Amino acid sequence: MANFNPLFLLLVTIFTPKVLAITYTVGDTSGWTTGVDFSSWTIGKTFFVGDNLVFKYEKGKHNVLDVDVSSFAQCATPKGRQPMVTGHDVVPLTTPGIKWFICNIADHCNSGQKLVISVETPPPTPRQPSPTSPVPIQAPPTPPDAEQAPPLPSSLPPAPVPALPPPPPLPIASPPLVPSPGRNQTAPHLPIAPTPTQNIPPSESPLPSPTFGAPPPSGAAVKSAVSGHLGFLGVAVGVLAGIMI
Repeated sequence: MANFNPLFLLLVTIFTPKVLAITYTVGDTSGWTTGVDFSSWTIGKTFFVGDNLVFKYEKGKHNVLDVDVSSFAQCATPKGRQPMVTGHDVVPLTTPGIKWFICNIADHCNSGQKLVISVETPPPTPRQPSPTSPVPIQAPPTPPDAEQAPPLPSSLPPAPVPALPPPPPLPIASPPLVPSPGRNQTAPHLPIAPTPTQNIPPSESPLPSPTFGAPPPSGAAVKSAVSGHLGFLGVAVGVLAGIMI
């Protein structure tokens, strides 16, 4: 017999992928009995090599028989095959392929107490890995003689704002000085112009506005109006001459 190196066996044990086995209770809480739809029970389940089937039932009323496809279809008992009758039968799934199970008591198989499953080869990685807690990372210890920096203040004080000098006062403009007359000085008197008067004869009246169809004014009326205007202009010229002297 060949001798194997113990180190080689240890490495094979460590690096060989393992699949966590799952134990299924056939029919769940209903168990292995009549009146259960076992085809619906298999929906959503994947069976792998290494899993186990548990048939729970009342002992003496049911049994479990592993059969082939022909016996499964005819609900027949193969020759030389003995059923399991413990009431808590555990069937390990050791090989891949289709598996058929029936109950051969009375007419239970024809009533639906039969089960067919497909067993697959286990995957290379575990299906349900056990949770691992993370390893805490410890910080290196601080030497006792290390100087600790003072903690930084949570908030910096506000920077002072320089005060601005008040603006210089604006110069107030003073009114120009007017020299006041001395005691012996008198303000110059302007000549008073005589009030012009019009020497208009009372019988004269302003020129009437011309109207269509009226007769033209007479020569005496025109002459009188011109004389009045000339007299007014002479008075105005005399007033201006008196102001300029």
